[in-house]
Amino acid sequence: MKFSSITSALALVASVAAIPQKRCASNSTVPYTTIAGVKVIDTPLVRKARELMEANFEPFLIRHVYRTWLYGSATINNNATLAAQIDVEALAVACLLHDVGWDTRDNSPFTSNDKRFEVDAAIYTANFLRENGVKGEWTPSRIQNVWHGIALHGTSNIGLYSEEINVAFIVESINMDYPGPHPKFPVEDYDNIVAKYPLDGLGEGTNRAFTHIAATKPEATYDTFLEPWGVAFVEGYNPVGHRLFDRGNPNVTSPPPTKRNVHLY
Repeated sequence: MKFSSITSALALVASVAAIPQKRCASNSTVPYTTIAGVKVIDTPLVRKARELMEANFEPFLIRHVYRTWLYGSATINNNATLAAQIDVEALAVACLLHDVGWDTRDNSPFTSNDKRFEVDAAIYTANFLRENGVKGEWTPSRIQNVWHGIALHGTSNIGLYSEEINVAFIVESINMDYPGPHPKFPVEDYDNIVAKYPLDGLGEGTNRAFTHIAATKPEATYDTFLEPWGVAFVEGYNPVGHRLFDRGNPNVTSPPPTKRNVHLY
């Protein structure tokens, strides 16, 4: 190898080494804080994601996203092998912003008229990272891990099996909130987290958000796990003819689902 090539390679290594690494929970160069007794990353980007969520969403949803972040962080803190693999800053931002697609306000900056709420959140968060992340740290592949973790969190039977551990762990952390303590971190951590961010209002708030989505963009809910909310709560909602089954079996009669006698909180 030519001397000039060696010099260039060494310069590249030095420049990479100079960038603060935020992928390992044990890295002492990364700022941390403690929330509900759990050690969590505390970069300006994470603080900005927290501020955005707290300024725009209802308390029940703010508590939910904090719990998912803290459950994931408690799991990492309890597993040295996992701590060496997980991008803790990506996990924090993904958990904090994974449900911005639940926004029910008119002209919401977080939602579209035609996409699943998970995709809305994934797109918004990816753009948030491009605009607010430290330049040079947020590579396309790192952003894509966040995008896929958020986009797949509603289909965990796919997302949990991602070959990219950061994607799978984002999905796992988000799904830890349903329900109760998780065997991967201490019960004491769970009790502390729920004491600070109780589950109050989660069921009612979920019903309101999912019903709003089914009512305002039903095409984005057919053949998804939100479909039952449309059937139960939205007058005139009918997925028949829009499902994969219907497209594959055009000559089979499939009656519209019966609206269930349930109460919308």
